[in-house]
Amino acid sequence: MTSTFRRRRLLDRSLAAGLALVVAVAGILVYRSSDIRNADLVVSSPGNAPSGAYAAASVPSPSSAVPTTLTQKWTAATDPALGVVSSESGVVVTADTHTISAHDAVSGVVRWTYTRSNRTLCAIGSGDTGPADMTSSASIAGIATVYGENGFCSQVMTFDPVTGARGKVRTSPGQENGSLVFGSPYGGWLGATRLEVWRYDLVRTIQYGDQANPPKPGQSRLGCTFTDLAMTSNQFAAVEHCPSEGANARVVLNFDDPGAVVDHPDGWDVWQHYPRTCVPDPNKKGCADIDTGAAAARIVGLTADRVAVLVSGPKPAVVVYDATGKEASRTPVDIPAADIIAADSVSKPAKVTPAVQTDSTRLSLVGDHLLAVSTTSAQVPPPATAFSSAAPTTTSSSNITDALNPSSSAPTTVSVSDLTLSWVADGALGLPAAIGTTLLMPTDKGLETFDSTSGPTVLGAAGGKTITVDRQGYTGRVDASAIGSMIIEDRGDSVVALG
Repeated sequence: MTSTFRRRRLLDRSLAAGLALVVAVAGILVYRSSDIRNADLVVSSPGNAPSGAYAAASVPSPSSAVPTTLTQKWTAATDPALGVVSSESGVVVTADTHTISAHDAVSGVVRWTYTRSNRTLCAIGSGDTGPADMTSSASIAGIATVYGENGFCSQVMTFDPVTGARGKVRTSPGQENGSLVFGSPYGGWLGATRLEVWRYDLVRTIQYGDQANPPKPGQSRLGCTFTDLAMTSNQFAAVEHCPSEGANARVVLNFDDPGAVVDHPDGWDVWQHYPRTCVPDPNKKGCADIDTGAAAARIVGLTADRVAVLVSGPKPAVVVYDATGKEASRTPVDIPAADIIAADSVSKPAKVTPAVQTDSTRLSLVGDHLLAVSTTSAQVPPPATAFSSAAPTTTSSSNITDALNPSSSAPTTVSVSDLTLSWVADGALGLPAAIGTTLLMPTDKGLETFDSTSGPTVLGAAGGKTITVDRQGYTGRVDASAIGSMIIEDRGDSVVALG
């Protein structure tokens, strides 16, 4: 009996050892394929930076001097599908399939990198309009990355541009072949049939379209293809193509955060809502669900009160709509309808209209046309609000609280942030750099300089000039940006620093 007992103990120990070995091997395999094992962040510090790099990467002061000549200082490769992020914090971020690399804007030295060897990079971008403040609630601060997992562009993370330190993180079911988009304290992801918006801390505030595992019934905007998205404080606008509602492009306006709107209808939240409307009834077409009357449309300006839309027909024009969807103005433009239709094609990946924002002007690229839409103040009759026909309680309709609380003593006019087409420039290879009030627009000859307010035609007669740039035979799209005294050009598969 003792012998049998010993054999059983020996067998039990052998089984236990075998199980332990299996668990250990499984653990090693899981670890080797895990995100922790395959993520590598090398951050900048005075101790590990290359000689002189750390000091050189201090946030540069904006330059007020427009250069007269430019020569190449350094260059680096990047994935043309991912592009480049130029940060006024003093770095230029390039990307490949798995890695982002932050280069010092002056020297080109790599200051920090982040790698996910087991994940594919979907997109990089930034909501910063100046040097990054990672504690700010005014924007989604820093360098944003989106990595893919399980068929989605789902893993969102931000980084401090100067040091590479991790910022905020979220996971979302973003559709592949989509776009990052930023505006004021919000950002988000535009997919072909699903879009979502995040606030500054990456908390999701709205999602609609083809939702993955919807937590509520009654999904909105099903069957539509989304082709453009822009956002600002209190309002966002999307271009949508919905076959069930006709062949025309539609522009849909909504609040960035429906669940935070004062006195919002019951049930309004991240997943269940309807366009910003005059009649709070989800079964009725809201007047902020706009039929543009055109086959194609691109968003070229946005405030809390207005949206400016470039339409392809009946004749190409920039149309401004108010927050109720009513047409406020229409300005014809000399842009071929075919260029607008090509930019708004539903057969292409969901890409937002390329644009840069200055203090008061949005500069949008459509084909080889650069459009400047400026924000101005205007006094207008108070429109019907989203939830009442009465006027807002104060003279500012851009405040959600005011717009949703009617007053018996309504003002005769209200102040709104209006939008005006200032000018259109032809022959642009890409987005311009801004130095003070001067724009440097990439053309096939170099960088054409002109005043951001008056545009190229007026200043051209008064002595506007072109800074010659030798691009060594490159003829594709060129996006320019200014970091301190450096001019950065994104040329497809490479970035070139000029000084």
